[in-house]
Amino acid sequence: MFLAFKELKYSKTKFALIITVIILISYLVYFLTSLANGLASSYTNAVEKWNSDQIIITVDANDNMMMSYMEQDDFDAVETSGSKTKLGLFPAVINNPFAENILDSRMDVYFFGIDNDSFIKPSELNDLTLAGNQVIVDEELKKEGYEIGDLFGVTGSTQQFEIIGFSTNTTYQTVPVVYISLDTWQAYRYGSTNTPDLFSGIVVKGQMNHLPSNLISYTTEDYIATLPGYTAQVLTFSVMIVFLIIITAFVLGIFIYVLTIQKTSMFGVMKAQGISNGYIGGSVIIQTFLLVAFGIIVGLVLTILTGIFLADVIPFAVNIMFYILITASFFVFALFGGLFSVSAVLKIDPLRAIGG
Repeated sequence: MFLAFKELKYSKTKFALIITVIILISYLVYFLTSLANGLASSYTNAVEKWNSDQIIITVDANDNMMMSYMEQDDFDAVETSGSKTKLGLFPAVINNPFAENILDSRMDVYFFGIDNDSFIKPSELNDLTLAGNQVIVDEELKKEGYEIGDLFGVTGSTQQFEIIGFSTNTTYQTVPVVYISLDTWQAYRYGSTNTPDLFSGIVVKGQMNHLPSNLISYTTEDYIATLPGYTAQVLTFSVMIVFLIIITAFVLGIFIYVLTIQKTSMFGVMKAQGISNGYIGGSVIIQTFLLVAFGIIVGLVLTILTGIFLADVIPFAVNIMFYILITASFFVFALFGGLFSVSAVLKIDPLRAIGG
């Protein structure tokens, strides 16, 4: 330990460069992880808030809930030991009819048609009743200047909707969710004249007892995996992060190995003085861990600061478990990198190292 600290203190510039590289790479890994988690969460926030066990759509919908058309008979035929609720799902483009430039005020959203007693409704707003054109919207609309009591229009329709509440973290496929009553959703989706009593899917809490052959059931995780682009996005970021960690380990291992070789004569003198291989090798490992620890801490702090300042601009989300796994991976790979340097120390011949 003494040798490791003494050398770090003596060669400040040299080790500062190594730490800078570790900081930059760790910052990149943590930042990409937070960005990937933010993007993934923005796809699934609304679905995960259901705390459901099964999501049911029609077999011929090809994993696409918007292409699923279900009737009351389908709902009645689904038997469960828990609870079930209807869901209408359809995208929309909303606008601010009072804006100076209506086209610039357009936003993509998803309309969720639900019953008032549905567990899909955000729990923090259960006291609100959806009636007529009253809606609950995600807090993302606050950033566009909307407030409770404001109205917004919908492209392709003359209807206007009144905001009665804001929900938190209710996005679906990266866009805000608008909760409306199922009757209003049906009128928007199919037209107000001769509106059919159709909906998109059934969300179930509890065990499934019977499912008709024309319907298909997914676990919540399996349904999320069917969302367009979700799996590809998660896999892409995961591969990038894994390779960055491996590259960091190689870079660190090369740096430490080169530094070790440069100190061959010094280690030779130490070994000639009777200092054991274990003590010298241990100092190399400790030094490696100190470099990694300092670089990771600074990189993590920079990542959190970035999230604080840019959370409203980019889909940034902190996941403590991911951070722990990445940090542990850094240290494990750094250990393997340091072991190569230790093996070089063990091979040093004291007599040859000091020029004998």
